[in-house]
Amino acid sequence: MAFSKGKRIEDETSERIVDLAVNIGCREGADALTVTRLCRELSCDRRVIYNRFRDIDEINLIVAQRCNEELMAKAKGALNPQASFEKNFITLIKAAFTYIYEKNSYFQYYTALYKVTDKGVKNEILQELAALIEEGKATGDVRVETDSYMAAQNVWLLMTGIGTILATNIDYKYQEGLDTLLYGIEAISSYMRK
Repeated sequence: MAFSKGKRIEDETSERIVDLAVNIGCREGADALTVTRLCRELSCDRRVIYNRFRDIDEINLIVAQRCNEELMAKAKGALNPQASFEKNFITLIKAAFTYIYEKNSYFQYYTALYKVTDKGVKNEILQELAALIEEGKATGDVRVETDSYMAAQNVWLLMTGIGTILATNIDYKYQEGLDTLLYGIEAISSYMRK
């Protein structure tokens, strides 16, 4: 992902930087992920990092992308092609929420990271949920008027908000969080239903 004549290109060093960043970020947290640390562990100069990435924030967003891709791959593995849209929608959300819960709080932090673009918030979880809702519209299981992105954003906010409460409050139990999430998801699902 080095910059050459203003264009980003892929290279082995960029991949090594990202792999190391994912390892540090998900194991020790975003505070431990610094350019200084990356340089020290890779035995390189800061220019090596800055020739490939704008700043540590960009690297953190790439770590978040990797975490969310892992999360969604795991959650999508729980889907049943023969099940109804609504059943798969709930299954995907439960599987994602459970996977976030089972991982450490650093992983949870990265699943909540997002990038603001001219089209709104960008996050892999949001994109996957919106795509699933679009599929539901195509099959007639979801009202055509449903704003897929808005519905996905509400689901994501519920998941990350409740996940954060679980990660920071030992008195708030997983089942309570899941029940609260599903109550909110039912409200979103009833809006989307034909």
